[in-house]
Amino acid sequence: MTKTFTCCIFFSLLMVAFICPVMAQTNKGTEFYTAYMANIRGVTTSNSCQMSLYITSDVSTSGSITIADGSFSQSFSVTANQVTTVTMPQTAFLEREGQYLKGIHITSALPIVVYAHIYAQAVSGATLLLPVSTMAKDYYSINYTQRSNEANCYSSFAVVATEDTTTVEITPTATLNSGHAANSPFTITMQKGEVYQGLSAADLTGTRIRSVSKGLNVCKKIAVFGGSSKIYIGTGTNNSADNLFQQTYPTASWGKNYITAPLNNRPYDVYRVVVSDPSTKVTLNGSVLSTASLINNFYYEFNSTISNVISADKPVQVVQYAVTQTSLNNATSTDLGDPEMIYLNPIEQIINNVTLYSPTAFRILQSYINVIISAAAAPSFRIDGAAPATSFKPVPGNSAYMYGQFPVSSGTHNINASDGFNAIAYGFGNAESYGYSAGTNLKNLNEFLQIRNTAGDSVASACVGQDLKLQITIPYKTIQLIWTPQNGDPAFTDNNPTLISETVKDNKPLYTYAYPKSLVYKTVGNYNVKVKAFNSIADACGSYEDLDIALIVYDNPVASFTAKNSTCQSDTLTFTDKSTGAIIKTWAWNFGDGTTSSVQNPIHQYAKSGDFIATLLVTNSNGCISALDSQKIHIYTKPVAKFVVSDPDCATKAITLTDQSTSAEGKITQWNWIFGDGTTQILISNAPFQHVYQTAGNYILKLVTTTDLGCRSDTLKIPVVVHPLPVPDFVLPKVCISDAFAIFTDKSSISDHTESGFTYLWNFGDAAANAGNPNTSTQKNPQHKYTNAAEYTVKLTVTSKDGCVADTSFKFTVNGATPKADFTVLNPNDLCSKQAVMIRNTSTLDFGNLTKVVLYYDYTNHPDQFEIDDNPTTDKLYSHHYPVFNTPATVNYTVLMRTYSGASCVDEKMQVITLKANPQIVVTLPNQVCAEVAAFQIDAKEVNGYAGTG
Repeated sequence: MTKTFTCCIFFSLLMVAFICPVMAQTNKGTEFYTAYMANIRGVTTSNSCQMSLYITSDVSTSGSITIADGSFSQSFSVTANQVTTVTMPQTAFLEREGQYLKGIHITSALPIVVYAHIYAQAVSGATLLLPVSTMAKDYYSINYTQRSNEANCYSSFAVVATEDTTTVEITPTATLNSGHAANSPFTITMQKGEVYQGLSAADLTGTRIRSVSKGLNVCKKIAVFGGSSKIYIGTGTNNSADNLFQQTYPTASWGKNYITAPLNNRPYDVYRVVVSDPSTKVTLNGSVLSTASLINNFYYEFNSTISNVISADKPVQVVQYAVTQTSLNNATSTDLGDPEMIYLNPIEQIINNVTLYSPTAFRILQSYINVIISAAAAPSFRIDGAAPATSFKPVPGNSAYMYGQFPVSSGTHNINASDGFNAIAYGFGNAESYGYSAGTNLKNLNEFLQIRNTAGDSVASACVGQDLKLQITIPYKTIQLIWTPQNGDPAFTDNNPTLISETVKDNKPLYTYAYPKSLVYKTVGNYNVKVKAFNSIADACGSYEDLDIALIVYDNPVASFTAKNSTCQSDTLTFTDKSTGAIIKTWAWNFGDGTTSSVQNPIHQYAKSGDFIATLLVTNSNGCISALDSQKIHIYTKPVAKFVVSDPDCATKAITLTDQSTSAEGKITQWNWIFGDGTTQILISNAPFQHVYQTAGNYILKLVTTTDLGCRSDTLKIPVVVHPLPVPDFVLPKVCISDAFAIFTDKSSISDHTESGFTYLWNFGDAAANAGNPNTSTQKNPQHKYTNAAEYTVKLTVTSKDGCVADTSFKFTVNGATPKADFTVLNPNDLCSKQAVMIRNTSTLDFGNLTKVVLYYDYTNHPDQFEIDDNPTTDKLYSHHYPVFNTPATVNYTVLMRTYSGASCVDEKMQVITLKANPQIVVTLPNQVCAEVAAFQIDAKEVNGYAGTG
């Protein structure tokens, strides 16, 4: 017998990237088969169906597509991470049941991913194609109850032979259109590329399709597809319908644990749990399903609107169905969608990174991605590099997992997480839908081949010259293994294989054997490594079981990079990767200064100067390591900024800055000064220069120097305290030549109130000064004897405690010694007691200015009452009010004026003035006066006897 190890990863339609191949073969491959299956629209109507192939890869490559009868051949090329579309000829369409030499064969030079899409208006179905290396020999068709809104619509399956003389046994669960009876197996012999399509008016779910041995012809791999030419799913009336088209998963890839998530914005979903053994115990949300509800001894079916937890004690396959639009009688216009069939992936077969495409065809209005993920990994989940806008929800009945329903726009989307997850991509429009698994592993969990590298990791690809280990795991002991490594070594028959491990899985023993030789591939290529294992218990495929695994061998990557060969200390240096080879995954940089990086294009900063050897080692996705690439990097020593500042530093006064910077490599050509007061200055010379701070305060003065090599120094920062200037001020004395001294009074101040720390220097401006009567003084309030009446300039210089100096000067007059007091009284003959007496100053001085006038208005009676004027001027008027009186007729007052030109230089004048009394009038009025009386006389008189007119 022959059984084939199957191991692949299932991607969604139009995926633009790939799941990383870590432990097993993936859906990437170099050889595929498919068929243009029945569709209600056919190929002869105005609305004919169409079949397109979508081809993508993570590397640029080329290939060809042929139809087995030779009627069509087309070459194609694909650019890495892009999609190439190839339209298939209508001659490949399989309209009826039967056997046709119309298999579609796709091959490529390097691994690709292929999707097939059969569509017309209002009917569309698509599937991911599985490469030949992952195909198996035993399948069950999974379809759905066949009902449609049109006649002549059928449940369908198709099987494609990958090798000549392939014998296929088919056991349909319903009578086929050709007359093959339900549950009656029949066999057909097929040549490479030949297709057999089965059609039935009834559901073909459970139809077993397997490759069997016949005579000397052993079992061979086949591809199986299932679907419907048009179908509706649901319970409502006036149903729309759609075609179904999916490549079937091998039975050996089924799992035991599933979690489902409802399709977004749909009334409900339909599920089928398919069993290969009717005795399988299936649990739904914690409750064991009764075997009485097992339909056709093959599947359980239920409807659901929630997330479900499904487990079984033997492998099962769970399928989720989208229902027809308006599948409920009370459905509203917001219920959009159409039938779709999605094979769900078990928890045992998970992915952690995939890029998928959410299409707009056919008339899709909204796309979604459903994700099942462990609660621990959920926070790390990303869509297009960002956390999803909506949150994950806990799975009822299994707190270790969560599910998400994420709306997405049309186009390409990448989803990834720190740990594995399962996902489906789907979308709905008006009577339109699409849906498919976003990715899965499809490995046989009980019998498989593994190729391991020296680190012990299981790999699906390797590099030329890499040491590998080949192992086989099977559920029985064997006495013979025939190894065909296809690396140029002949097939090796091991009649005494060495058992290296024995484990138990699901209460069944598993035995692992190792290829006893070193496995090395010397040339690039795609290899199909095969092992034939002898099983003492024969089945329909005989006593030998064939297992194979695809291995892609790449050239070792070549490390290469570019970087400037010299730069400045502490400047950033960009290293640009120029390595070549198949999908480089890691970069190991060593910058030669004790630091490393794993970034593809790092930016590095050398902290020290000198010569360094930078190296790069790259590893591709297959774990192959390049040779070391290296480059010498010279790091220039950066200049050292240094300067000194003059002292003291005082506001509004220039300070001198003297550069003392040095450079070990290159000449300093620029000095960038930052003064800390909002001003800067860039100089091209190191000559001393000056700067003025306008206000006192604390400043950080900075200097950055630059050499002709472009190297900049570290910023030198020096704190500078700018002290306030004193504000000199003093009071001028009023002196005459006869005064003993002129005494000057200091009024100087400073903003920090440190006046007690002042020192003084006075210059009295006296040319006649001598040693006994010096012209200067350092006292706070000095005195000086002037010998000549003249005008002098007195200067005061004040120095603060911090050494800040300021000065001020005032003009100063030493007045003459002989002032002449004099004044005149205005209108002296008519002075009334009720009016102010006005006195004009007419005093004179031989030189200088009068310094003071003192007026006594009643010197005889009140010598203690006077008025002082410290700023007298010639002709200045003084006003004084005497007490008002009515009698006697006159009163005399003595007015005295003293006039000063200094403290000791004084003259006075005395004058008597006469003030007249104010008259007093008495008016006599009648007691009563009537308004109508004639005019009458009012009498008035002055009571003190003064004459006059009124």
